[in-house]
Amino acid sequence: MPTATATTGLFSSFLIWCFKDYRAYLALGPGGPPYNLKGWAWITFGIRPFALSQSGVTLVTDYPAEGGHLAMERLPHRRGPRATLGGIAPHRQLSQHPPEIMRNQIISLFQRAATQYPDILSLRKSLYERHHDALFVSQKHLESGDPSIPETSIISRGEIGHMHPDMSVHLYLSPADARQAITKEWAERHRLAVPRDSWVKNKYAVADTYLMIYGSRDEGELAHLKVMVESAICFMTGREGIKIV
Repeated sequence: MPTATATTGLFSSFLIWCFKDYRAYLALGPGGPPYNLKGWAWITFGIRPFALSQSGVTLVTDYPAEGGHLAMERLPHRRGPRATLGGIAPHRQLSQHPPEIMRNQIISLFQRAATQYPDILSLRKSLYERHHDALFVSQKHLESGDPSIPETSIISRGEIGHMHPDMSVHLYLSPADARQAITKEWAERHRLAVPRDSWVKNKYAVADTYLMIYGSRDEGELAHLKVMVESAICFMTGREGIKIV
C-alpha cells in the first residue's frame, strides 16, 4: 500500500509539472513547433534531453580565441546583467525588453542588408521560426559551390538570422565572433547549439554558433547589433567587407 501511495504521489507531481511546463510553453508564443500540446510534448520529451543546460549556454571553450572580425573584437561589454531567456523552441527573451520604437529599426537592418546585397542575400520566411521573415544566404549563392561558404550555412539551409516578436535576434556568427559576443554578454548560445564534438551536433539543423542576441535597448546597442549582423553575413556568405548602410 505505501508503494501505491508513493506511486500515486509521484504521478500527481508529474502531472502538475507537465501542466505548469505546458503553460510556460504557451506563454512563449508561437514559433517553430506546433503551438499546442503536441508541440510541447515534442520539445519537452523529444528535444530537451539533447539541449544544453542553462549553464551551458555561455560555454565558449570550444570556440577559438583568435580569427574573428576586428569589429567584433572591438565590441564593448554590454551594460548590466544578461537578459533572461526561456524555452528552446520557441526561444524567447523574458526580461530587458527593448522599447517598441526599436522594432522597425531592427527590421530595417535586415531589409537593408538584403536590398544592398541581392546577389548573396535574400529575405524569406524563417525555416526555424516559420512565423517571421529571416535573412538567408541566397539560394543561388548557397548552391554556387563557392568554397568560402562555411559548412554552417549548409547545416542552417542558408538561414543567417531573424528577429522575434520580443525583438531578440537569432544569428549565426563565426566561432571566433561567437566567443566575442558571448563573453561580452551580448548573446548566449541557443540550447541546441551544442559543441562540434558532441554526439548530437547539428541535430535539428542547428549548428554550434547559433546564438540568441539580446534585444537592442537603444540606438547605441542597435549599432552594435549592426556590427554583429554584418559579421554574420560575412561568415555565412564567405564574403568580407559587408557594410549595411
